[in-house]
Amino acid sequence: MAWLQILVGAYSLLTLSPAQLDERTSLEDMYAKFGWKWAVLASMAARVVQHGKQLPNNLLQDLKSARTRMESGCHSICEVAADLRELEVKFFPILLRVSEREVDAMLELVGKAMNGTIQEKDIDLSPLKPVLVDCTVPRIRLR
Repeated sequence: MAWLQILVGAYSLLTLSPAQLDERTSLEDMYAKFGWKWAVLASMAARVVQHGKQLPNNLLQDLKSARTRMESGCHSICEVAADLRELEVKFFPILLRVSEREVDAMLELVGKAMNGTIQEKDIDLSPLKPVLVDCTVPRIRLR
């Protein structure tokens, strides 16, 4: 069954015009950046926990939900961007309770994520493994 999905996907790419292919490549690039932005936000949650502070009950659920929506491929890029922006806004007061430096760190890392210069060594998701299960950078499926 998997080979059929690969075959259909390859055929779909072959039937795209150059302009459609450029648009798809651009979308894939933006979704990859959003995957990294999600990872930065999850990393910031881990940093809060490492500082001995508690996260609001719904924050981890919101992180999981945003990841699921991204990976499903059923939501527009605007919806994904809005989900992540909403999460980012929720983090400001939480990080301010830790320190202003943590807010600065989040803004710097989000900037790196969105300009494509972030690397795995820039973030640490390991403290969240017990609660998030999958701490890899999300991969988004385009339909």
